[in-house]
Amino acid sequence: MKTPICSICLQSNILCASCRRNIDAGKISGRGVGIIKKLYELSKSVKSLDKITIKKVFDFDGLVVVVCDKSDVPSIVGKDGRIVNDLRKSLGKQIKIIGVDEIKIMITNLFFPAKAVRVGNFYSAGLESLKINLDKNQLRNLPASKEELIKAAEEISGMKVHINVQ
Repeated sequence: MKTPICSICLQSNILCASCRRNIDAGKISGRGVGIIKKLYELSKSVKSLDKITIKKVFDFDGLVVVVCDKSDVPSIVGKDGRIVNDLRKSLGKQIKIIGVDEIKIMITNLFFPAKAVRVGNFYSAGLESLKINLDKNQLRNLPASKEELIKAAEEISGMKVHINVQ
């Protein structure tokens, strides 16, 4: 398993200087380390997790977003969603697994099963932002609260995100 945390730190309760720098640089959050450790523990019994590459982990109050290589999404989800369900039960949070792709596709996947009507860029005061247009009937299909999804979308995209409900 490839992660922003080295294998020695995954096996111990302390972080080396290099992994500490990754946390300080924002490549991973302190709470994200715990989630990666849970995946590492699962990889001991689930062999498909041995070959995955985790790019980033975002941990919010009710939502965890794991960004990985696009080809690794099925391995992390697991057969019939077993791995994600195990994580959801142990963390008590919604889990979204997103493969690295074009930003608009990643944001659309973040909001799934709600269907984003449109994800587009807009410019205001010289700053680029993302605007997500959702049908008001899709609000009940959001996988987490609107506020948490906005935070996650901003972390993933590195831009300010606005949701417009139509």
